[in-house]
Amino acid sequence: DQNISVKVKKKPGIPLMFIIQNTVILDKPSPKTIAFVKAVESGQLVSVHEKESIKQLKEEQGLVKNPEQRRRKKRKKVSGPNPLSCLKKKKKAQDTKSPASEKKRKRKRIRKRSASRALSEKQSAEGQ
Repeated sequence: DQNISVKVKKKPGIPLMFIIQNTVILDKPSPKTIAFVKAVESGQLVSVHEKESIKQLKEEQGLVKNPEQRRRKKRKKVSGPNPLSCLKKKKKAQDTKSPASEKKRKRKRIRKRSASRALSEKQSAEGQ
């Protein structure tokens, strides 16, 4: 059992599990695994050739943002005041109306009698 666990611990990235009765126990990562993870994080394991091929693939698929392709955001220009608010205020016209125009005749509402006549004719026809 120990011989197998030593072989497994030498290979990075392989977890070691023990089964004791009904319980599965996961062993802590080996020093080789920890070193491997640190190397991956620092980027040492990716070769220069692989980095170049990854860069080419990204450019082909349009995933790389070139500075030429970036569009700069337009800044809002400082605008002046509202031109309508700058207009001169109109003076109100003084009493130029004549006294005759102030007195307007009231119009009387003319009702349409056709509808009421039709009703009155029906009522008179029913009464006879």
